Amino acid sequence: MKYIVIFFTLIFTLTSTLIAQKPNPEMSYHRYEGFIGENISMTANMIRLYQRLTGNYQYRFVEENNAMYYGKTIELEGEIDKNNNVRLREFGREDYTFKGVKNRTVINGTWCGPSEKTLPFKLKEYYPNGSMAFDVYYLHSEGKLIKTDPKSPLAEIELTLIYPTEEYINPSVTDSVEKFIINNFFGAGFITKSPDSMLVNFEEEYLTNYIKQNKDWYSSGASFNWEKMISMSVIYNSNYMLCLEYLVYGYTGGSHGMTNISYDIIHLDDGRLLTFADVFDESIEGELSDLLTSQLRKDYKIPDELPLKEAGFFVDKVDPNHNIYVNGNGVGFLYNSYEIAPYSQGATHIFLQWDQLQGIVKKGTPVYQMSLR
Repeated sequence: MKYIVIFFTLIFTLTSTLIAQKPNPEMSYHRYEGFIGENISMTANMIRLYQRLTGNYQYRFVEENNAMYYGKTIELEGEIDKNNNVRLREFGREDYTFKGVKNRTVINGTWCGPSEKTLPFKLKEYYPNGSMAFDVYYLHSEGKLIKTDPKSPLAEIELTLIYPTEEYINPSVTDSVEKFIINNFFGAGFITKSPDSMLVNFEEEYLTNYIKQNKDWYSSGASFNWEKMISMSVIYNSNYMLCLEYLVYGYTGGSHGMTNISYDIIHLDDGRLLTFADVFDESIEGELSDLLTSQLRKDYKIPDELPLKEAGFFVDKVDPNHNIYVNGNGVGFLYNSYEIAPYSQGATHIFLQWDQLQGIVKKGTPVYQMSLR
């Protein structure tokens, strides 16, 4: 794996705090497989950004009736210190779930479950056929609106880009993944260059635009700080299916910034981007709407007799949007702020498991094959 981090100094009416370009093992994506105890297997996707770790894992085991049980995909966050001690907690938990030590490509340690139950765990970095390896590129800088003014407003930008390595067996698939990432991360029509050059070009364009749009405000006695943050994460990376998440936050003045989350689902067999129409038939949207509405009520504990609008939503029935993601457990629908609920509620996630989607997913598609496990 290569690890790249970028720091630069801009030479014009900006002050930037950036890092020098060089390989850095503290910036990386890792796909792990391993075991908790003797019979619980797990797969994990982890991103390291300095001491911070984020990602997810899914576990599975064989039940007494010889049926395979698939646990839900669980988000993780934590840290790794200078001695490579790893601590990870499941989303929503205060205590650490995984405590271990990283040694090259392996993490060994202790899984801490409910009721103080503990088991050993071991994870090894592994990229089987149908999964893809990535590098991580990072840029963070600040630009002053007026270079000579110590109290000048600032524009801050932070970019975390996940980009394919050159190790995938099919170069045309790698090219497709790169194209989709560039389009979703930087925008349509962005000129393709090396990942570090694209980050710098995007940064320069953003900071230049900040100055152009705010100089007149500044001269009239009013101006704003700006903030821009774009980050990526890997939702799923197995069985020739790749799901990437893009989180974009922007603030250009006003009472609050705006966050938008979107996804790419890519079939790693042929490099094809899978859309809503590649997963569901339009004819089932009514049935899918019923499932989404029912699951939303269950997630938020809203009684059937209470209209959703009286529970704080904008709609009484949730129609499927096309902002979907997949993992080993099913298909998720992400509704950004103001889509079906006010800003104060944030994004609304509705997740439907494979057993709920039997007869709903379009037959003969890559996602249908996933649903059969």
